[in-house]
Amino acid sequence: MLSVRETGNWTDRHTDRRIFGNFIELGFGRQIDGLWSEMLFNRAFRRVPEYTYKTWEWLGLDQEHYNDKAPFWHSGYEQIDWETVGNPKVSHSLGTYTYKGTTSLLLENTQEGCECGIRQQGIHLKAGREYRFRLFTGYQGRLSQAGLNGFGTAIQSAEEKRMEIRLGRNRKEIILTTIPRLYEWSFTAEADEIAEISLVFSFQGTLILAFSSLMPIDALSGWRKDAVELLRQTAPSVVRYPGGCFTSFYHWESSIGDRDRREPQESYYWGGIEENDCGLDEFMELAHLVGFEPQICFNMMTSEPFKAKQMVEYLNAPADVGMGEYRALNGHPEPYRVRLFEMDNEPDRKWSAEQYAEQCVLFARKMREADPEIEFMMAAYCFDPGLLRRMLEIAGQDVQYVIYRQGDPDFVRKILPILREYNQTHGTDVRLVDTEWLPPMSTPEPYEDPEMAMEFSWYGQIRNDVKNNFSSRQVGWNYALNGAHRLLDYISYGGEFALANFNNMCNTWGQNVVECTKDSAFLSCMGQVFRFFGKKFEPCVAELCETGDRNVFAVRTRTQSGKNQLYVVNHLSRPVSLTLPEGDWNAAEGLSAPHRISQEKEHQREVREIAVPCEDGIAELPGLSVVCFSEG
Repeated sequence: MLSVRETGNWTDRHTDRRIFGNFIELGFGRQIDGLWSEMLFNRAFRRVPEYTYKTWEWLGLDQEHYNDKAPFWHSGYEQIDWETVGNPKVSHSLGTYTYKGTTSLLLENTQEGCECGIRQQGIHLKAGREYRFRLFTGYQGRLSQAGLNGFGTAIQSAEEKRMEIRLGRNRKEIILTTIPRLYEWSFTAEADEIAEISLVFSFQGTLILAFSSLMPIDALSGWRKDAVELLRQTAPSVVRYPGGCFTSFYHWESSIGDRDRREPQESYYWGGIEENDCGLDEFMELAHLVGFEPQICFNMMTSEPFKAKQMVEYLNAPADVGMGEYRALNGHPEPYRVRLFEMDNEPDRKWSAEQYAEQCVLFARKMREADPEIEFMMAAYCFDPGLLRRMLEIAGQDVQYVIYRQGDPDFVRKILPILREYNQTHGTDVRLVDTEWLPPMSTPEPYEDPEMAMEFSWYGQIRNDVKNNFSSRQVGWNYALNGAHRLLDYISYGGEFALANFNNMCNTWGQNVVECTKDSAFLSCMGQVFRFFGKKFEPCVAELCETGDRNVFAVRTRTQSGKNQLYVVNHLSRPVSLTLPEGDWNAAEGLSAPHRISQEKEHQREVREIAVPCEDGIAELPGLSVVCFSEG
């Protein structure tokens, strides 16, 4: 029998809910695509860049193995691009007929009466659900001679042409002119089906396709209703956006205004295309819908301080000041009052530690001209911890947080004394944060599948070893238990550790809290852990306890409202008899699953809620569980 022994080493400063943060990155892992309600891939008809080698290297899989045999796979990972119908000549406009960004798709039919066009497969419709399809289209009139594709004066014609939209069992004919315009069509699906959408015509001439959209009408400001409801359950306290690596090439001003006019963006690190439908205003609407605090990771490496200042104005200035007026014109007169700003991502790609710290000063001081109350996070994780004192000497008066991506106790307890020393000397309150964290991937006991290694190593190469890559770990219950343990670590550090963003919110090969298929949304194993803490946690001081077995981890807390709680994680597959500290402990509530490799799937749930009785101060803790006892 094990005993929970108190150490008496309580934290001085309360840990608050900011440690239960999350992370969304654009252009990576189907995160936004999963949460957003747009049902068409490549709705602006662009040439889609190939995914880069780095993407496949990160996954450890090549494109051939990126399919339904992978442990993370569901329909939300499918990206089925447009393909031609018939034999049209395909080109993209330059200059003329450009509506969403800088190009439109041109399909030329050279033979009257021969049907051609484009189609896309994999459109999941639900019986009885209402949808809205939108298409900006027309046909090309004659152009005066200019010598360049698209340039020249259009010679308009009153002649009308016809095209047909086919979507599963639904049909819609529209009348085109040489002046392209927006067509809208609402319909109710007759049946559950995985449909194909086709845009076809048979007249001789050139069809112009600027952009399209297909969304369910019940979407919440563009966000999926089912995803929003689940995110509310996971209760993220703060969410980092828009990257990640995407940040360093992200120019915020391209993400605002009419979505149907924004230029789609290539993801330079990862490849693929980002439709650019979810910009700052859409992210702030998600913050409102779910109830989290926004954290903006902003571009320093390919931007400049003045543009960053304008971003702060857009977010926080009154409607009659600077870029605040632009925000009001975009339909948001009230300031968003964003406080947290993260100073780019992995800046060692461009700067040394000292150079980066100097840039932090330049950006922070310029941005505070727009709002003196904003707070900054400096990325120290790229550089040797021995350089932290020098970085603080340069930028410590201008930043409120230092970021490291190592949350384990040994590392954190090396960094906190450096921050304490600096704060005591300079009268500051610089605190530690981890803005992109993953749980450890090791296991104290073998997996149920003996081919899975107990210790995980990322090889940085494509091995197509499905059982020993990131995705096989991240979808499983063992990973979620390790995540619960790390959250308890963060609680045990006290308020000197101020914030953490779990990486990440949606999809991304099992590395998430919410899985979004094309048909449904459900919580992952890690999402179940966040929902559990969301119901139990209150700001608290904490005491790290001893159990006599490193595989049974316990933290005791005292909340601001006076509750005494005891959190315990049992990493062992067998039940454990546990003697609790002296006190009037109630039965515990918690989570468990039958196997380390148990995972939540679209039509299968394995994580279960449990109740653990406590009699005479002794509890029988189930194997592979996380629980919370309360006193009194």
